[in-house]
Amino acid sequence: MANERVLIQGIGGIGGVIASKMIESGQSPVLVTHNLKITETIRAKGLRTKTLDGETQVTAEVYTLLDEVPKDVPFDASYLIMKANSVVDSAILTMPLLKPDGYLVTFQNGIVEDAVSEVAGRGRVIGGIIGWGGTMHEPGVYEKTSIGSTLIGELDGSATERVQGLKQSIECAAPVVISDNIRGALWSKLALNCTVTTIGALTGGTLGEMLQNKAIRQLFLRGYSEVVDTAEALGIRLEPIAADPKLLYLSRNAGAFARFKKDLIMRILGRKYKNSRGSMLQSLERGRPTEIDFLNGYVVEQANKAGVPVPINETLVRLIKEIEAGKRSMGQQNVDDLIKAAA
Repeated sequence: MANERVLIQGIGGIGGVIASKMIESGQSPVLVTHNLKITETIRAKGLRTKTLDGETQVTAEVYTLLDEVPKDVPFDASYLIMKANSVVDSAILTMPLLKPDGYLVTFQNGIVEDAVSEVAGRGRVIGGIIGWGGTMHEPGVYEKTSIGSTLIGELDGSATERVQGLKQSIECAAPVVISDNIRGALWSKLALNCTVTTIGALTGGTLGEMLQNKAIRQLFLRGYSEVVDTAEALGIRLEPIAADPKLLYLSRNAGAFARFKKDLIMRILGRKYKNSRGSMLQSLERGRPTEIDFLNGYVVEQANKAGVPVPINETLVRLIKEIEAGKRSMGQQNVDDLIKAAA
């Protein structure tokens, strides 16, 4: 329910907005930042948040690390809103802080639910997708940058009291939709992230710059279609996320007219989101590890199980890992190598 004792981990753009709106609505989540500067700023000045409704400033109970959180009163739930790379370790450390029936909510790019379920138990995890934007302009200063909904659901699709309670707790930040097929929704979002986010990281350019190139547009379509083929081979029913998940799907035997139509859609998207720069590109620019293992890496792993060929996604994993390791620079040559691999 909305009076649940909640632990929020990851007080960046999204986590900061959610925490701020929950506190503003009368709830008292405990925050863990994993960043000393953010902790110190919130303790001194609170969370300052700007939304379409105006600006607010609220105070919060906040800590830098999980082991600093008092253990005398267990939590009903913990919202995990950090990068996918660290979510499993956080889940392991969080479980002792939860009530016996306490649960975790995963709000990551990519699919982390399988890995988190392995350490927490499948019945202790609720999946979540953020469909709106938030940014942290500086430590403790947040802005909700776009509107949209938050999608949540039990991994088995059941309608439970706890998912209803979660909806009540977080709908103060954005409208919440409960899905009976959260896994299908996660895969639909994964298909987009595996193309827009990953291919966009190869050159260091914007999405608009990338999609001016016809060869790259075709790589987008092929990479996206590999994810869809893998999901369907696994028996997963894809859910619409803003649009029909088959909008960018291009079958292997598609004719010239179908290819022309899909290419036209890609050109329109390139113009509409011409200045977009994905989170993976930002991670590489900052010299930080990416979430590739939970994006294209996850697709490759599942495709191997299903016997689906995914050469675009396999090559993307290799190229991004080489950039991470300092063995390759971002640039047009990476797209050229991807085109060769796809030939």
